[in-house]
Amino acid sequence: WLLSIHLVVRICFLIRFLSFSLLLSLSKTNKTGMKSFPTVHDLAAATEEEVNSHWAGLGFYRRARLLHQGAKYVVQELNGEMPTTPEELSKIQGIGPYTAAAIASIAFDVCVPVVDGNVCRVLSRLTGIANHIKHPMLKDKVGWKLAAQIVEAGGGSSPGLVNQAMMELGATYCAPNGSGIDNRDPLKEYYQSTKLGRA
Repeated sequence: WLLSIHLVVRICFLIRFLSFSLLLSLSKTNKTGMKSFPTVHDLAAATEEEVNSHWAGLGFYRRARLLHQGAKYVVQELNGEMPTTPEELSKIQGIGPYTAAAIASIAFDVCVPVVDGNVCRVLSRLTGIANHIKHPMLKDKVGWKLAAQIVEAGGGSSPGLVNQAMMELGATYCAPNGSGIDNRDPLKEYYQSTKLGRA
């Protein structure tokens, strides 16, 4: 069980409390944070100043506070046992639907979709939906239903890997400046948006 607590703390650092776009530049800071707070108990026992010192100069102090408060909640209210479902994870302050789903699927292999802007870009290309990816209809409603179909396909046996692949695909080949016709894109032939654009 201790290993999964370590994993969840790392996932919280990576998924929610640090920006994906800054991960490369912050990798040294993240490693330092993990050495200082290797378990949820260590993080909960730290002072706010100790936690904030790992974010010095990065502007993530609110996220650092939420991470610290979340660790305290897990230790004090849940006896140090990390919840495994999105519903229970969402009770931790600072964890919303996206983060809860990401933690549940990646750390605990729970078959739930993850929907962020990157995933919405993939879904938009696959379906030919022309809405802006931040439009509530795509981001908050249709996107979750479409992503669930993908994650549940094949019996939903690898939800964390599927979600990570969707997020990575959306951040790379389906990035806003992407063409939709990159030969290295593994889903290129399935993009309805590209087919519609050629018609």
